[in-house]
Amino acid sequence: MRTIINIFVILAIGLGVGSVTANYSLDRTYSLGAINTGPWSAWPFAGGSEVDPYTNARFTANGTIPLGAAEGLTFEAITDSGGTPLRANCNYRVTGNTSATRLWTIAAYNDNGKLVREDVEGLSAAFSGRIIRFPDSTFNIKLSKSPRSGNWMGLEGDGNFKLILRLYDTPITSNSGVIEPTMPDIVLEECA
Repeated sequence: MRTIINIFVILAIGLGVGSVTANYSLDRTYSLGAINTGPWSAWPFAGGSEVDPYTNARFTANGTIPLGAAEGLTFEAITDSGGTPLRANCNYRVTGNTSATRLWTIAAYNDNGKLVREDVEGLSAAFSGRIIRFPDSTFNIKLSKSPRSGNWMGLEGDGNFKLILRLYDTPITSNSGVIEPTMPDIVLEECA
């Protein structure tokens, strides 16, 4: 009987230590295989056969399906351009431009992988064909809980969130390798 109890204790310790070290490894290897531009990170080979095991495990744990290299590239930002984590009770501006792409979308997601704000008349996400641009083709998207003039995306709730910017049909990942992307800045304006 004592042997059976010892086996269960050893299994419980092994499972516990294994789970903790696996989560630690996934958190510490966040940038492994990524291209980083300011607060934005993308994993260009996540949808292909050259993916490293940590990136593959990260996408599997998140339950997301990465875009293939021929489809486009997904960028993720968990901090603003100053390095502060994105929080739903703050106001931000996403300003600048993106690399050449046929179409792009941007949306805010919480830690559970759901949109921060449920789609109310298309206000939970923005896409390139529907935003107002300046004459030099740059844009300015405001993120806040209350409506703003111009390009606005609504935020709800509290806690951290992440921005997902998907570039469709972009030459960033090509047969000649990865080129340096142009990405917008995420500027913190104020917090409640």
